[in-house]
Amino acid sequence: AVHEGSPTTPQHVENEEQEQEQPENSRRSFLSATATTAATRGLAATASLIPLRAYASTDKQLNLSDEDLKTIILHDIADKDFLVSADITRSVYDESATFTDEIDVYTMDKWIKGTQALFIPSGSRVSLVGDVEVTSAEASFRFDEDLMFNIPFKPVCSLTGKVVLTRDPNTGLITSYREYWDQSVNDVLKTAKFGKKA
Repeated sequence: AVHEGSPTTPQHVENEEQEQEQPENSRRSFLSATATTAATRGLAATASLIPLRAYASTDKQLNLSDEDLKTIILHDIADKDFLVSADITRSVYDESATFTDEIDVYTMDKWIKGTQALFIPSGSRVSLVGDVEVTSAEASFRFDEDLMFNIPFKPVCSLTGKVVLTRDPNTGLITSYREYWDQSVNDVLKTAKFGKKA
């Protein structure tokens, strides 16, 4: 006779099928969670984040030379990993600046708070590809990065792309941050690795 709970019971077979499906379900859950989180990153700030300091026009570094602005941007990339930490030198940005990626458009405060909530800098990697090019009209650079998301399973996604920073002709301040990805959002999500530091 077959006893309840033995390896041949329908209940055991069902448990085995559930275990086999678990990795796929985990990946599907991650893709769904990441897409949802990324789509709302501008609203993703948590109450535990340090409040941002209010900036007045007198805090701004107006009409910097191309070389001085390049030095600041290089510092923000190399020393502060600003693409994942949102630790920008705010004094070179106009307070009305917009931040645009492949997902949406954000105000500066929402981009900062959302980025800080979405990524884990210590588990991410950001590399500058080539040099930062700066003119009176804009600054631009290419990047290669592995992003660790601050969601369950701490997945890491890889992507490459370009950032273009548009400057105001009268003040020299950055009025627009535009991020272009070489891959589609879905292709970026498919690169996800779990439990692996960048």
